[in-house]
Amino acid sequence: MATKTTAQILTISILGAIGTNASAASINTVNGHFGGMNNQLNRDIGDVPGNRFNGDLRFTFENQDPTNIESKVDFSALANDERLFMYSLQEAYIEKKSILKDYDESGESGDKLKFGRQILDWSKVDAHWGLGKLNNRKNFDFFDPGQEGLVGITYENKSSSGFFWKIFGSALYVPETNPSLDINKDRTITSRNPWSDPPATSTDAPGSETPIKYYVDYPKIKDVIFRSSAGGSLGVETKHFMTSFYFMRKPENQISTQVEVKIAGDSSHVKAFVTPEFYYHDVFGGNVKYRNKDLEMYFGGIAIFPNTFPDGNQEATDQTDLKTEKRREAYLGWGLSQVNDTFGMGFNYIARVSPYDRDADNLASDPRWNQAVNLFLSRNFKKNFKLMGDIKYDMLTTDRLVMLRAGYSVTKALLLTLGVNMIGTPNSGKSYWSPYTNNDALFVGLRYVY
Repeated sequence: MATKTTAQILTISILGAIGTNASAASINTVNGHFGGMNNQLNRDIGDVPGNRFNGDLRFTFENQDPTNIESKVDFSALANDERLFMYSLQEAYIEKKSILKDYDESGESGDKLKFGRQILDWSKVDAHWGLGKLNNRKNFDFFDPGQEGLVGITYENKSSSGFFWKIFGSALYVPETNPSLDINKDRTITSRNPWSDPPATSTDAPGSETPIKYYVDYPKIKDVIFRSSAGGSLGVETKHFMTSFYFMRKPENQISTQVEVKIAGDSSHVKAFVTPEFYYHDVFGGNVKYRNKDLEMYFGGIAIFPNTFPDGNQEATDQTDLKTEKRREAYLGWGLSQVNDTFGMGFNYIARVSPYDRDADNLASDPRWNQAVNLFLSRNFKKNFKLMGDIKYDMLTTDRLVMLRAGYSVTKALLLTLGVNMIGTPNSGKSYWSPYTNNDALFVGLRYVY
């Protein structure tokens, strides 16, 4: 038996403590990393609190045993220079195959039941562009938001003809927790996260610069978590082609707010009364995919229909910058990629096809992407050196995200990374990405990979 590292032994011990059972015949896989990153090789670039340096870890544990039961735990954590600790349980589930009929390991037919936190692979557009409408997002870093699963039960059934259907149900709601805001004792709202956009601290509403104090009406825990979700997906899959459609009614992943403002009796400050709201919405769409070895092409769409359309409060938005109106959203996208152990390349496109006028819809949140293209390239050299580039550009707003990476494996387990993150936003300062325009970074990172 191969000798396990200390990190692997610690990981397996933690997983055992939370109830993961593995028989002697089970196949266990443990991998992950821990390390740190300094984002200020040049102190003039991205000198933003919370973005200067960080430490992070990730571990993934997977177990397969001969009784057709599989389990997985995928966990990440990050601590930044503002002493903010963030964590994400991306997945934690148990899966049982051959519930009502035998499961074919080649994936041609059979059924399976999955229980726990799981990422639903129903929308390629939502996943690639980080919209966060179906699954939650990890959201440590908006350059790479990642995905975080929903808590519930999924049943999947596939016939030998290629027809499949999946249903998902849940009685629990876990909203996105990153990035977070700090609600302080002096009734201000601040953030130690460079990817948070806290509300305004002051306003000139009474005629002069006046501080704002926030009064948050905290809901009861049971009123938050006991919210149901239900949905399904069906389609046909062959050796090279897959067509699917899906529908889900669920709470929004991001908590909304209702805001009312009024001036204090002595005019010393403005009172902003904030009530968290947990709105439902319908998410539906479809995908068409073609795959041949390492070549993949897809076309997909996603639509989001809020079940409730709260009225916007112009006065509250003007003073606090909090936007409360809801708008229907619909996106179409397509992509072409080829990825293997030596190189990777791809092109992706997304277009918002639902109407949005920033001036007329100024009480609703800005779309993350409107009409954007993405190009990525990667190349591995002799297994110990890798280059990667990823560019996203919104042709409507001129927002652009640029990521450049160089990785060098100092040893089998030690990875050195050098890279650049750059954000460009329109001169008008009116876009989703405008609050984060200073989060550029020229960084070096060192990780222990196991």
